Amino acid sequence: MPILVCGINHKTAPIALREKVIFAPDKLPIYLHDLQTEENIREVVLLSTCNRSEIYCEADDISQILNWFCEQHKDLRTEIKSALYFYHDQLAVQHIMEVACGLDSMVLGESQILRQMKDAFAESVAASAVGTTFNRLFQHVFAVAKEVRNNTAIGACPVSVATAALTFVKTIFQEPLQKATVLLMGAGVTIDLILRHLKNNLPKEIIIANRSEENALILAKQYGARGISLKKLPTVLSEVDIVISATGSVLPIIMPQMVSMRSKPLWMIDIAVPRDIHPDVAQLANVHLYSIDDLKMIIQQNQRGREHAALKAVDMIKQKSQEFMTWLNSLDMVATTIRAYRQQIDTICQLELSKAIRQIERGEDPSQVLISFAHAFTNKLLHTPSVQLRQAGSEGRLEILQLAQQLFDISGSRLKTI
Repeated sequence: MPILVCGINHKTAPIALREKVIFAPDKLPIYLHDLQTEENIREVVLLSTCNRSEIYCEADDISQILNWFCEQHKDLRTEIKSALYFYHDQLAVQHIMEVACGLDSMVLGESQILRQMKDAFAESVAASAVGTTFNRLFQHVFAVAKEVRNNTAIGACPVSVATAALTFVKTIFQEPLQKATVLLMGAGVTIDLILRHLKNNLPKEIIIANRSEENALILAKQYGARGISLKKLPTVLSEVDIVISATGSVLPIIMPQMVSMRSKPLWMIDIAVPRDIHPDVAQLANVHLYSIDDLKMIIQQNQRGREHAALKAVDMIKQKSQEFMTWLNSLDMVATTIRAYRQQIDTICQLELSKAIRQIERGEDPSQVLISFAHAFTNKLLHTPSVQLRQAGSEGRLEILQLAQQLFDISGSRLKTI
């Protein structure tokens, strides 16, 4: 039962590729159904975030998964193949655990990825794309993520994309934030985090723009900001000094013509994937545009000192992935052993049954034939185990005798009763 991982992430692909290679949440059931129709793909989970798109599956052929992945984005096949990575079995399990624990994230130890993985797993369960193996695997993964967070410092003083974005703004903005008018696009978790951190550097004004004006107003009320609909962006963009964007839009929201007439500098930090701000905006005078990939240096600087915690977490994950693979491999061994034992018993039974049938056909008493059959079958069935148990007893290997009692559900007290 091979477990495979195939994907791209922020380490192997730039944002220009990542934003094109995504599994949109509203299309996940279609993707999962399509994968399930592929031969030899038994279980599958799809994870797609701003920094990764990965397929976790139980399948026999990695090339089959590669072809499916590339088939979804035919015009990007060459770029995708150069950015793809693959993991098999224990390394695959280890990678999934590292992702869940935030060890493979751009922000070391960030916790949002665990919720995203749980959501992806739930989607697969709803689509009947998860069976015994993956149900056991992901429950194990979620338990490991909790244990790592509780028993290491990997999540202590976490750096997030939101905090990194604000640190970056302070670095590049030429005046104190208190003099700036800040536009935040989106009303999700990331924007909420940015608003919390802005409390310590309260700008002159904060404007929250969202597709749902109602959600923008609700968030704005909590933080003393102004909430607007995205439809009002063309007007508002002339007022602001800083834009931080993190919506879930699949298409750019801010186009070059919307800021082409700027006479004063505008700093724009787009941390959405796919990007909310068209890349050509960066070509305009007085506009300084940055993406999530430009935050990497800030993030790396802030997470120095947690390398020891990360190493400890990796050691724990290696052990837990080995435990899971031991359980998984035992399933094959158990199935093989039971199958061989059944075949052995069936062979003995068929031999004795054939002998009994011939005796009845010769006219022998059926009652006596059945008694002889039962006696012979029992003796042959017990012969090999009896020889092995006697040998184990003579060699003092009492653990074999104890295992036999457990295996056949017998005990000394029960034997006395019988």
